Amino acid sequence: MGRAIGIDLGTTYSAVAVLDAAGRGTVLNNSEGENTTPSVVFFSESEGKDEPVVGTMAKHMAATSPDDVVQFVKRHMGDPNWRFDSTSGQTYTAEEISAIILKRLKQDAELALGEPVTDAVITVPAYFDDARRTATKQAGKMAGLNVMRVLNEPTAAAISYGLDAEKNGTVLVYDLGG
Repeated sequence: MGRAIGIDLGTTYSAVAVLDAAGRGTVLNNSEGENTTPSVVFFSESEGKDEPVVGTMAKHMAATSPDDVVQFVKRHMGDPNWRFDSTSGQTYTAEEISAIILKRLKQDAELALGEPVTDAVITVPAYFDDARRTATKQAGKMAGLNVMRVLNEPTAAAISYGLDAEKNGTVLVYDLGG
């Protein structure tokens, strides 16, 4: 059986967390040693096929190869008309691009944990409607994840705060985004 992770599939950066043995949330470093991964995909062409690169390297390629880079795809989740056409001629939906990012996050989590990852909770903005939430869940499925829940980011923050809180009271969560 695989491990469950929490993923913040962000517009600009994404992050992965897991509960440690003491029940505390811990952010995992990616394969580049960073605790966040740019939500950017660069498509390099090899023998007529796309080879996607996700993360910092893809972000750096945006300056020199802007037509081969996809950024801010989260803004298009749930839009059935949005497409990205790579220079090799392949067409991708927002869900497919997000799945590429999620697959990279899954692989990095497996590397960090040393065990398979099968399940995930993915956080999304509170304004995401049903179409966007469904598209996010579908992207997780395409990435090989069993998406246990799609959770609003402010709700996730409040739950995270509550894990360590020993006081009763009111919590204000303000999401600045980006």
